[in-house]
Amino acid sequence: MQATFMLFLSFLGLSFHSLAQSASVSPYSLFGHGLMQQNAFSYHGILGGTQAASTSRLYVNPDQPASYADIQFTTLDLGGAYTGVHQSTANASLWNTTGGFKNMGVAFPLKKWMGFSAGIMPYSVVGYDMLTMGSNADFGDFTEQFKGKGGYNKAHFGIGVKPFKFFSFGVNAQYIFGSMDQSTDLIFSDNQFNAVKLSQRTLVSDWMWNGGAQLRVPIGNLRAVIGLTVRQGAALSSHYDQVNYTYILGGVGSETPLDTNSSNLNEPGYIFVPTQMAIGFELSKPVKDLPISAWAIGMQIQATDQLFLLPFTTGPLPWTLPGAWSGPYTENGQRISLSASLIPSLTFTEKRLKSYGAEVAYRASFAFERTGLVLNGTPISTWQGNFGVGLPLGGRAMLPGDVKFATLHIGAQVGQWGTTKNNLIQEFYTQAVIGVTLNDQWFVKFKYR
Repeated sequence: MQATFMLFLSFLGLSFHSLAQSASVSPYSLFGHGLMQQNAFSYHGILGGTQAASTSRLYVNPDQPASYADIQFTTLDLGGAYTGVHQSTANASLWNTTGGFKNMGVAFPLKKWMGFSAGIMPYSVVGYDMLTMGSNADFGDFTEQFKGKGGYNKAHFGIGVKPFKFFSFGVNAQYIFGSMDQSTDLIFSDNQFNAVKLSQRTLVSDWMWNGGAQLRVPIGNLRAVIGLTVRQGAALSSHYDQVNYTYILGGVGSETPLDTNSSNLNEPGYIFVPTQMAIGFELSKPVKDLPISAWAIGMQIQATDQLFLLPFTTGPLPWTLPGAWSGPYTENGQRISLSASLIPSLTFTEKRLKSYGAEVAYRASFAFERTGLVLNGTPISTWQGNFGVGLPLGGRAMLPGDVKFATLHIGAQVGQWGTTKNNLIQEFYTQAVIGVTLNDQWFVKFKYR
């Protein structure tokens, strides 16, 4: 118990440092709040985010707080990823890479009908560095450089309750924090003109909420689960810095600032996170006396009110505007995901499979999303395919009734963002996912000592 708790504290400190690093190399992170990240740890990430109807006694599901009521053991989830991205236009292409520690979460039962969870992960990431060339009749040739880094993080604290055998509900308090740094440089080929920089920083620090419910229906020796999750749109307290100044460009990219043209520091306002709703269905075969299912299949449909997504503003709330927000998100977002998993030794019991490979959990999923982002009149969509395994690392008992075991999650993801049509960029990425789930039975009461 103490060892698991100390490990949790150690990784909590590490996570704040790691999540502060840029985890994106995508020019699409220029828009809105950056690239939105999946609200999932390694297990559900490999399953493509089919989380609304997913319930487990072993794994933390931060997107569906109703599932916390089923947690049987104290559970610690840790995960990371390494991504290679091939970015191409109609005329050129290149490879970029990024990766590192990504998320951490813990959950434990409070009662047989109640569970608690806390965790931290990226909410959005920003990372890009782009150049464009141009010419002006008055100033001659110039280069415009766009840079961005940072993003917002999310810490959740949630509770799930199961008041009836076949029904549970829960709620998460989510603390969004972090900063998004963006700059635009205008550099003239003619040295008689000084370079100009516009530097912007948006800092966010506020709470929002999401909730969910699950209904379980037994069908013979199978179990069907219907799940619903809702994230209410929220105006999050933010501050904004903007400085516009001229500078002299030195060697190796150094700058010598000259005159400040304008500045606006620590301006209070907000960003707006849109409402999101998901409904899911899962069919599985539970295994008697075991906290896992022999197999499961699931699907989920998610809708996001992207028309109301707002970057920093001091103006009125979105629903008080005379028309829809005129930013690049001019459509609502839709996402559909499908998943399947099985453990051969539990699924094909008549074959009496006993090898280690038969004890491994095999998982696969596919997801397609219309992001709501429209550029050059072209809707931006994305798809992702996943395959992974859950490797049991064995269990041990220190005392009678004490349980300790772990699962290593290894997955491979491939996907695509955008298109090369209409002078846009297409990104094809491959990602290696690795995570571990540690389960430990705390608070064991003994009859004999």
